Amino acid sequence: MITLFSRGSVLAQALPFTNHTEIGILQNNQSLGPNTSFTFQTFNGVKANNWLNIGFTTGLDNYNKTLIIPFALGARAVLPSEGKLSFLGGLDTGVGTTPFEKDSRTNWTEGGFLLNPIIGMLIKTKGKGQFSLSLGYKRQVISKSEGTLDPGNTNGDNGLPPGYRSIFKETFIYNRASIRLGVFF
Repeated sequence: MITLFSRGSVLAQALPFTNHTEIGILQNNQSLGPNTSFTFQTFNGVKANNWLNIGFTTGLDNYNKTLIIPFALGARAVLPSEGKLSFLGGLDTGVGTTPFEKDSRTNWTEGGFLLNPIIGMLIKTKGKGQFSLSLGYKRQVISKSEGTLDPGNTNGDNGLPPGYRSIFKETFIYNRASIRLGVFF
């Protein structure tokens, strides 16, 4: 057992840690103003090889007064360069959650699938870190439901959960362009 943990520990120390933290805006195809919203995300992972980093992404996004926390598997590809600029590409895929929504038995919000590809550039600094500027696309699915209670429905008739007469569910698909500034190390 000790051998298993020590080998795992040695392997974990051999893989360098990577972080890419960004802040920016999400913009749909409407004009600037209420259609522009805030985004923050951080990617934490390990260097798989000389150009590929794999890991986990989380953050905070704001869509029409709905705060979403994304949880995604992510990858960052950096094409090494001798110059001051390097090319950055990335992909995150996972789900968004809505823990800040004030849900009740008759109204609730659920997160859903997210997809977030990015392209950008890294600007070398004097230290080991780099500044990033990225452009991307973020697709986030959420749904809002409204239920009518029926205490007489104790068996879950008509495919409804017990206690409900009806449930109206509306799905929203947010497609946004993103512009982010960040740090990468």
